Amino acid sequence: MRFSFLKPVVAAMALCGTAVMGSLTPQQIADGLSSMTQKTQALQAPAQSITLINAPLIVIGQGPFPQIIYGFNDIVSTGNTLISQLEGTGPIQKRALEARGPDADLVFAAFRELSRVSQATLNILIGKANILSSVPVVGEPVATALRGFEGTIDSIAIALINLLQVHGNDMANDANSLGDTIQLAIQSYQSLNI
Repeated sequence: MRFSFLKPVVAAMALCGTAVMGSLTPQQIADGLSSMTQKTQALQAPAQSITLINAPLIVIGQGPFPQIIYGFNDIVSTGNTLISQLEGTGPIQKRALEARGPDADLVFAAFRELSRVSQATLNILIGKANILSSVPVVGEPVATALRGFEGTIDSIAIALINLLQVHGNDMANDANSLGDTIQLAIQSYQSLNI
């Protein structure tokens, strides 16, 4: 009988514990974005190595494209994990409460770096697509991986814009610029299927 009044208290504590466990610190968010940045940068060397000779090797699972496709899928997985962990995270440094602070700047700088490195990697892929018109077999697998990357980046950008209200406009500009580059890369590889 005396334990019956404890049930609601224990249930409330469990709910509070779940909400707290779901939130991330600004450093954890920045670390997640940095992990994605490093993985994206690691794709630059295989992207640079694309040639007319090694591109068709995708058919037998060799050459640079399987590594690139796997790499983008890994980035998507990392990004989706970050997105799920962002649930329950409250706004960082609201403009109405205080000026820009180090927490908001840390997360914003990490996203800006992810955007910069992603655009550099995508621009390499776009340039290589121009020499692959005679190798249409690479188009659809790469375009599919890039569409997954686009969805993850969009979701992260939306979540971060909501969290970093102080950097909202700058975040939106970076996200839009990256989105345009992703779209160009998708179109470049999708057009190889023709």
